[in-house]
Amino acid sequence: MSKIKVTMLGTTAAVPTRERGHPAVYVSFRDEKEDCFLFDCGEGTQRQIINARLSLRKIEKVFITHWHGDHSLGLPGMVDTMGFEGRKTPLEIYAPEARKIKKMLKFSHSFGEFKVVSRNVRAKGKKISEIANEPSYRILSSPVKHSVPTVAYAFQENDKIHIDPEKAAKYGLPEKGRIYRKLKDAGAVTVKGRRVKLEDVAVIKKGKKIVYSGDTEVCDNLRKLARGADLLIQDCTYFDSPDPGKNYQHAALPEVIEMASTEQIKKTILTHISRRYKTLGWLKDLIKDYPGFEIAEDFMEICV
Repeated sequence: MSKIKVTMLGTTAAVPTRERGHPAVYVSFRDEKEDCFLFDCGEGTQRQIINARLSLRKIEKVFITHWHGDHSLGLPGMVDTMGFEGRKTPLEIYAPEARKIKKMLKFSHSFGEFKVVSRNVRAKGKKISEIANEPSYRILSSPVKHSVPTVAYAFQENDKIHIDPEKAAKYGLPEKGRIYRKLKDAGAVTVKGRRVKLEDVAVIKKGKKIVYSGDTEVCDNLRKLARGADLLIQDCTYFDSPDPGKNYQHAALPEVIEMASTEQIKKTILTHISRRYKTLGWLKDLIKDYPGFEIAEDFMEICV
């Protein structure tokens, strides 16, 4: 399958620290070509991109989970720099309340001549929406539960389907033709009165799935979106159980552990780390008995 590299650019909660910048996640996906995306863009993100030796120029799409400043205030400066460096291709920015994108970018006089395309993302309801569809992947979104309209995102690589010519011949399929497109789209075709399923004649390699929660409580929508994920990048502002009498609208470690097990999530990166937690070793001790869990750090790289 294709190579997917995830770089954690910022891993703090609302207030930055010397070790942690504001939330931003850079994803590089290599198939026939390289596609690069940014999930959230907190203050200082463009500098984190430079320090990580990643490319501003290659970013095609930006996905904002919500409009709290720690997740979005890096946008104006990053867009300015893209223009200053001569970007010509459009930049797509996806977000709930997408009208805020143009308002935010008007705060400064941009150097750029390229087009910023605003894409609104549904932040209400229980539906998982497909918001981008490319030949090799799709981007999905779902409303989640926070103090302002907020969404979580999923990068879903398309399955790779390889037809076995010998198996196809045994079932009476021709060497080539439109019937194979129908077979891949519908999952089955009828040949000379015989029903042939895709799995009868093909090797199917499941595409990878990466989910980014943004800020949210663990909720049904997040569970549904994250189900079966190869990688979940999860808000874990609280590593102990918060006061049940208060509505924090962030996730805590015990419920994230339960969700990852119940929803069969293969790997979980815990991010949005509150500055109250000053000792990384203590946090690592809390998850040492849970395989597949890691504490996010700025500039951490994960290959999926």
